Amino acid sequence: MSALLHAANTVNWPGRRIAQEAHKHGVPVAYTSIAKYLRSVPQTPSESVLEAFSVALKIPMVQLLEAAGIPPGELEPFVLPERANRLTVRQREVILHMVRVLLNEDDEPASGATSERSR
Repeated sequence: MSALLHAANTVNWPGRRIAQEAHKHGVPVAYTSIAKYLRSVPQTPSESVLEAFSVALKIPMVQLLEAAGIPPGELEPFVLPERANRLTVRQREVILHMVRVLLNEDDEPASGATSERSR
């Protein structure tokens, strides 16, 4: 992954500058996380770190996922059936928890995440 990042970093930005650029695009990330992957630290990056590199260095997310050894998944977003809007808040939390478990994510849901499908 480091080779891909260095090849895409044609302006030779340091980690701090890449993090600032990502933040401008609405992707907050710590520059220390960015610097770690520029130095080839062998660790699977989080989705937010990959998204930061994608927006800052204009690297397609699929290419970053492949370089990190992470399956890219489907290109289309996962959408629940329209009837899912009948689920209670608790049922939605259970579904979101199952998705996080399947994706091996440890982070907590963002506030308001259960109301996204209530349209």
